[in-house]
Amino acid sequence: MTTTGEPTLYELARTLERMDTELNRRLAEVAQTISQMVTRDLYEAHRAGLVEDIAQLREELKAERDKKTADRRMVVGALLAAGLSLIVTIVGAALVIAFKLNP
Repeated sequence: MTTTGEPTLYELARTLERMDTELNRRLAEVAQTISQMVTRDLYEAHRAGLVEDIAQLREELKAERDKKTADRRMVVGALLAAGLSLIVTIVGAALVIAFKLNP
């Protein structure tokens, strides 16, 4: 006979079995979580690839900006040349008229 308040061997066995079941369930959850994790090597390789991609995109962006700047300069130069050509033509025509020169 056991005194009141003390668990029986059967109750202890059931408690240990519940603890064992709970421990196994939690260990299975941890194992599943760990199996879904990415390895450090894979993470580093992915990160290095991203760094390379970003560097390449920056180079492409810089080249594109340089090209746009060159295009703008070319357009401004063409407009300036056209404007100056028009001015020279008008001044030439005014001189011909002013001096009554026949070409």
